[in-house]
Amino acid sequence: MFMGFAVVGLALTSPARADTDLHAGLNLRADSGAHPFRALAGLDFGALDISLTLDPMFLFDGQVDSDLLTTTKVSDGGWGILVGARDTAIGIQGGSQHQDKLVLGIGAPLPRISGLPLRTRWAFEAATVVVKHGGGLPTQWISFSQGRDFVDLINFGMFITVELTSANR
Repeated sequence: MFMGFAVVGLALTSPARADTDLHAGLNLRADSGAHPFRALAGLDFGALDISLTLDPMFLFDGQVDSDLLTTTKVSDGGWGILVGARDTAIGIQGGSQHQDKLVLGIGAPLPRISGLPLRTRWAFEAATVVVKHGGGLPTQWISFSQGRDFVDLINFGMFITVELTSANR
């Protein structure tokens, strides 16, 4: 939750353009760091894109992965820096354990089909567990006291998004 406020704060301090674009679609993942199919929606302000990703697959396994991400474009081609937060809630016997993660990465647009209100983007990310809490277990903050912690606390992943968009840029 605290990371969500930081992401929103970063988003509000970035420059915005007047041509706001709404977008919604699918987040399709090639890794096991979050569910492979998730729904997303967001606003694209030109140099800044803010998106919220929600997880409909919790209906099948009780695990929920939700993201709040910003992409700040750093090139005319649309390459951008991703910064955001992911909350993963895992159902356990004592309730739900939440894993709050910091997400950092890079992304770029894939070629568009002219005339269609459809865009696709590719991204590579590192999601680091900052704190685990809830479910009747003690709160655990990030620690790299053992070599295994690196493997357990940092997930690398790739995904693409396929989105309908209100603009054709």
